[in-house]
Amino acid sequence: MRIISSFHVRKIVDEIVAVPTGEAAKKLSGIVSLNPVSKFLFEELRNEHTEQSLVSALMNEYAVDQCTAEADIKEFLDYLRSFNLLIE
Repeated sequence: MRIISSFHVRKIVDEIVAVPTGEAAKKLSGIVSLNPVSKFLFEELRNEHTEQSLVSALMNEYAVDQCTAEADIKEFLDYLRSFNLLIE
């Protein structure tokens, strides 16, 4: 799976946001606010990943146990899926 490609990630003052453009703007009217972990996952999803490879990447980047990583990734992917922002 990967995220649809038409997003620009920007830091505006102290907030990290993903701004949809092109096809993404048709699916989501607004911006996606990201924390540092979701920004990392968002950037990782620019390339093809499985859910398990995202878990591994998150565990390698942050000091987080597998159970927490799996729960966080599931929640983030469910959010992206709710707006049809993933190509699976």
